[in-house]
Amino acid sequence: MVKRGNRRYICYHAPCIVAGMQKAQMKKNTDELKHRILDTAVALFIEKGIAGVTTRDVTEQLGLSRSHIYHYFSNWQALSLAALERFMAQEIAQFTREAEELAPEQQLLRLAEIYLPDSVDATWKLYDSLWQMAANNEVWAALAEKNIASWSALIGGMIQQGVEQQRFHTADAARVTRQLSAMLNGYAEVLSITPSAEKHRQAMMDITAFIRLALQPASGGQR
Repeated sequence: MVKRGNRRYICYHAPCIVAGMQKAQMKKNTDELKHRILDTAVALFIEKGIAGVTTRDVTEQLGLSRSHIYHYFSNWQALSLAALERFMAQEIAQFTREAEELAPEQQLLRLAEIYLPDSVDATWKLYDSLWQMAANNEVWAALAEKNIASWSALIGGMIQQGVEQQRFHTADAARVTRQLSAMLNGYAEVLSITPSAEKHRQAMMDITAFIRLALQPASGGQR
């Protein structure tokens, strides 16, 4: 794009095309490096907990200088928040893809299965680390609330889809969404302390009973 007077014209000359391609490649390289930094930070958070990781850990893992890291992020907190936000968004996107072929009731039950821990694993330790940070920092609390709201919105979308397909029957989908979200978060908090397969099974039975009571899923019909 070139400017002549008050008008802009698309430049098709070779130098312009080459410059545009170089700019696009630079942006791609920049984005890829930022993603590497964020993904490396998350891997370290899972291993050591958020509070146990430093800038030096990330730089040593990537072979980059401290100044290189902070060329892309204003400070350590900004990097950490961006890393966690990317990780949580990826988790939601992955679940959304997996649930596409399921009927609405199976979508909700599958979400509950992965939302509730039946054992202590690295990912749950990461979320536990986030909740601890959120308890003492408003910025981290905002991120935790955003994640909860994202999952709640996903639940609401599944319920609304079920209503539209006449697979669910409720006069207040928003209320059921809030209730189910509260149940999931309450059980998740309890199970994260001392998770077990039996406690997970009991929680799933309660949630299944609630879905069937509140939404009255159809036993047949089209997906």
